[in-house]
Amino acid sequence: MKKAYAAVRDFILRYPAILAAYFIYGYYFISTMDFYIKFKHKHFGATDALLHFDTLFWMWLLAYAMVRVIELREMLHIKEKQMIEKQHEIELKETQIETLHEVIMTLKHEINNPLAIILGYTRLLRKNITDGEALKKVDEIENASQRINHALKEFSATQIYEVSDSPVGHLVELSPFKTEKKDK
Repeated sequence: MKKAYAAVRDFILRYPAILAAYFIYGYYFISTMDFYIKFKHKHFGATDALLHFDTLFWMWLLAYAMVRVIELREMLHIKEKQMIEKQHEIELKETQIETLHEVIMTLKHEINNPLAIILGYTRLLRKNITDGEALKKVDEIENASQRINHALKEFSATQIYEVSDSPVGHLVELSPFKTEKKDK
């Protein structure tokens, strides 16, 4: 019994136009046959024509209802398609953010290794240099290396991203850049 009910319900939800057509043409057939039977047996009066004229009204009404159901189903289909596209877009953004984070972490690692060597050698050079011009150049190298190091720390501070539910869908929230406080 449950399978039959489910099959009927699925048919109604899947094919409302066909169901409405069954009602329309079934009603029209019964009403027309009744009219012809009365007409054939000469049990036909002036009011019988008006009584059977309502068939057209009901046909139009059912046809209008069928069109409205089809339009509503189409609108639901469009909204569902838009929601699926937005979900796909959000998932794509999440993947892009995740990939960007991995690239930043890889770059940080790849840049930090040579940068540590540069900073170490500039500190060693600073101890051995007595020439003022050479000392300025070593200071510039060290300052530039420190700027690169600071930029890498800021980029890598964005390690956490979160996806949270909201009434409009999933939101991707990034943790803000964290700046290190320098102790003075």
